[in-house]
Amino acid sequence: MKIRIPNLLLFFFLSTTFGQSNDRTYLGHDHNYSSVYSYGISEITIHSDSTYTRKNWSVNNKKEWKTYKNYKPEISNGKITRNGEFYSMTEYRNGHKTDYSWTIKISEKRLNYYYPNKKEKLRISAKYKRIR
Repeated sequence: MKIRIPNLLLFFFLSTTFGQSNDRTYLGHDHNYSSVYSYGISEITIHSDSTYTRKNWSVNNKKEWKTYKNYKPEISNGKITRNGEFYSMTEYRNGHKTDYSWTIKISEKRLNYYYPNKKEKLRISAKYKRIR
C-alpha cells in the first residue's frame, strides 16, 4: 500500500505534464500570380474542435519561400464541417460567416483542395503536405 500511493501520484503528475496535441498542420506553397508578390505560402492548422487557422505569407520569388517565417502572415479562422467523403472549410470574421468556403479532403499525410469543373465534377486545385 505504501508503494501504490506514490506510484499513483507520479502517474497522474506525468500524464498531465506530457500531453500531446491532436492539431494537424499542413503546408502548401506555389506561385500566386499577383501583381506585387509572385510566390505564396500557406499553412493550415486543423484543431481538434473542428476549427482551423490559416496563415498566408507572400514573398517576392520562389527562392525566398524557405524563410517565410521571417515575414508577418495574414491570419484567418473558420470552422470545418463534414459533407460525406469531403469537408467544407468556412471562414469566419468578427464572429460572422463570410462568403469564403472551400471543399477539402483530409488524410494523414495530405490536405487537398477541390473545385467543381464545368461538369460539376470535383478536381484537385491545391495539395498541402502535413508537417506536424
